[in-house]
Amino acid sequence: MDKTFIIDLAAQKVPQFKEVRSKDWIMYGVEAPYKNRYPEYLLDLFNASAKHHAIVKGKVDYIVGNGIAIHSDGLNTEMVARLTQLVKSPNGKEDLDALLYKMTLDLEIFGGFALEIIGNQTRQKIAAIYHADFCKYRKAKDKDGYYYSEEWHKTNPSVEYIPAFDPQQVGGKSLLYVRSYHPQSQAYPLPGYLGCVPYIEIDKELANYHLNAILNNFQGGKLLSFFNGQPTQEEQAEIERKLKRKYTGTDNANSIVLNFADSKEQGVEILNLDGNDFDKRYDILNDTVQQEVFSGHRITDPQLFGINQEGIFASRNQLRDAYELFQNTYVNGRQIFLEEVLNGLAQVQGFEGRLYIKPTEPLGVGFSEATRASVLTTDEIREELGYDPLETEQVVKETKLSKDDFDVEMRICGHFAKDGYDLDKWEVVGEGREVRFNSNEQLEASEKRIKRYGFTSEAFDFAVLEVLKKTPTATWEAVAAQLESTIDDVVESIQKLTAANYMTIGADVVADSTQRSVKVTPQGDAALKTATPLEVTFKVAYRYVKSGEASGASVIKTTRDFCKTMVGQSKTRVWDSVQISNISMLEDRNVWLRRGGFWTRKGTDITTPYCRHVWEQVVIKEK
Repeated sequence: MDKTFIIDLAAQKVPQFKEVRSKDWIMYGVEAPYKNRYPEYLLDLFNASAKHHAIVKGKVDYIVGNGIAIHSDGLNTEMVARLTQLVKSPNGKEDLDALLYKMTLDLEIFGGFALEIIGNQTRQKIAAIYHADFCKYRKAKDKDGYYYSEEWHKTNPSVEYIPAFDPQQVGGKSLLYVRSYHPQSQAYPLPGYLGCVPYIEIDKELANYHLNAILNNFQGGKLLSFFNGQPTQEEQAEIERKLKRKYTGTDNANSIVLNFADSKEQGVEILNLDGNDFDKRYDILNDTVQQEVFSGHRITDPQLFGINQEGIFASRNQLRDAYELFQNTYVNGRQIFLEEVLNGLAQVQGFEGRLYIKPTEPLGVGFSEATRASVLTTDEIREELGYDPLETEQVVKETKLSKDDFDVEMRICGHFAKDGYDLDKWEVVGEGREVRFNSNEQLEASEKRIKRYGFTSEAFDFAVLEVLKKTPTATWEAVAAQLESTIDDVVESIQKLTAANYMTIGADVVADSTQRSVKVTPQGDAALKTATPLEVTFKVAYRYVKSGEASGASVIKTTRDFCKTMVGQSKTRVWDSVQISNISMLEDRNVWLRRGGFWTRKGTDITTPYCRHVWEQVVIKEK
């Protein structure tokens, strides 16, 4: 009598989420092998499934957008500086954009995130905000707080209790635990893609199966029948146990199955089990998995994530429509959720509703190079690469000049050709920055800064740093007055100094500026010692160049004759502020502000009364 063992190959059970009170905390999942470790299960899915991983990362990119920005209307310069300090350095190690990315990634993987909040000595303000590893915290059973541990896999883990964050009493270390709502959970979040978890599991196992098929040299699965007697019941059970352990699951793709029989008339019989249609079955299963994972993630168009579908081509307009739909139905809600959390923390610092997330461009994030090439025109691609357009249509719409205006511009160019400093005789020793002076006060303050503190753009920053080192509680107004500059210049310098970790602003900053304290870091002290020494034999001058805001070459097909001429002259000549102002008065045209005239940005209805060129400040010395 023949007997074949029928073995269940790779029976898979997806871990179920449950909250159970245990000891001092609430367990986060109860099923092995992820008992009390359900977030680790979700993290394993994220790491193991290519489709799921790509979608989560793409969603994060869309949500984070172009980072955090500040609504500064109605704030004085000192308040802007304090809020900027929060954005630039919430914890002294990273900026708020980096923190936002981590928060968003956790939110998409787990359905929530956690932040560790450090309060200042007054217990009224926040000193630092850190990202917290979401997998390592459990809700306290009978307390308003959480337990931290790196040993949740153990029966008796070593834990640390951390109280929940209280905006009214910000003292010591606390945990802000943020979760999205789910009716099934009371203490912990659940991800939005929960419904497609079985298909994510399938995607993971498909990849594992094919990997092990390769490792097994693509040898097909076999059934080996041995016609040399029946084992005993105990032997049969032992054989079945060993076979299950050794040959089931995707780790043993295309392995061998054994069969024993009583007949001794035959030798070993070998049968193929793998079939001839695995390729078709795989394609069908893979397509089904992909569609279900997309549906679980609420994705209507995979090309938004750089995933091309065979036989489907989306135009630029179709992609934009898909982006707007996804933005309105998913991204906006997530951004509002995150903004509320960040503004809640900023409110503790005295700011309400000032932080927001800048949305990304619909075709700027998350697209593969193939997708971008399929939807962008040749000139759009050339523009991104910095090349001139090939098409004859205008890149910049410009107002047609009258003969009188044209004559004025040409006379101005003639004045510039006769005036200025010949670069054959003068040397540019310091590169400046783009300048857009709206008043003589701004012009004079800028040049005083250069003349007093040296050649480089960093020289004024060093001067600000030196003043604040001597007087850590000085107001920005006092610093500006001492340096014969403007408050805006001081604030800009402070932003750069804090971003470079040359100085920090005390955590207990309040509206009264006298309670603010600035501390110069060791890096700042070192920078002061290496600052460029002052010199007197130089001049501050200006040249006409393409603005950093404009794409493409300095001169393109639609550039006005005035700008073409001035850009060309600036290669061999520069001018000081007095010369430029005198030419402006001579022709009754403010060359500082208007420059080449009106400019309408490509693809927009935005028109400015100045062109795509700008004055650049430089420092020159006679050769």
